[in-house]
Amino acid sequence: MNGYIVSTKTSFIDVPGKIAISIIFSGCSIRCKDCHNKQLWDVKSGKLTSSDQVIKNIKENPLVDYVAFMGGEPTDQMDFLIHLCERIKMELNLPVAVYTGREFEVLPQKLIKNLDLVICGPYKKELHIGGWPASSNQRIFKKRGDQWQC
Repeated sequence: MNGYIVSTKTSFIDVPGKIAISIIFSGCSIRCKDCHNKQLWDVKSGKLTSSDQVIKNIKENPLVDYVAFMGGEPTDQMDFLIHLCERIKMELNLPVAVYTGREFEVLPQKLIKNLDLVICGPYKKELHIGGWPASSNQRIFKKRGDQWQC
């Protein structure tokens, strides 16, 4: 399966306290007014990338202890996102985070069951807090066992 990816990078900030590999999706239909990644709104700003290549990129970094999807808006490529999350859980057994401008309650169960951390809600500059998450309206959901806590 293929999807549009802008970049893959090692991150020490996207999942606090963890070494994450952050996979940046292109394309965004939400288009927050004060978005800092407007150049990613067009799906074609990314490169068509296979799920095999994404898995290979993760495997090449042995220090990674978390995978984080962000963008753009990863859920705009929902089938590709779900496919990647399923493969990461089955093949790599790594925890997975998703940054999304959508609310937790609208995310499909098929995605949620393969996630461990969700940072959700649109960025709002007027609610910027200078920390994590970026604006006070955004919520952080963490999976504890089979339960989600906000």
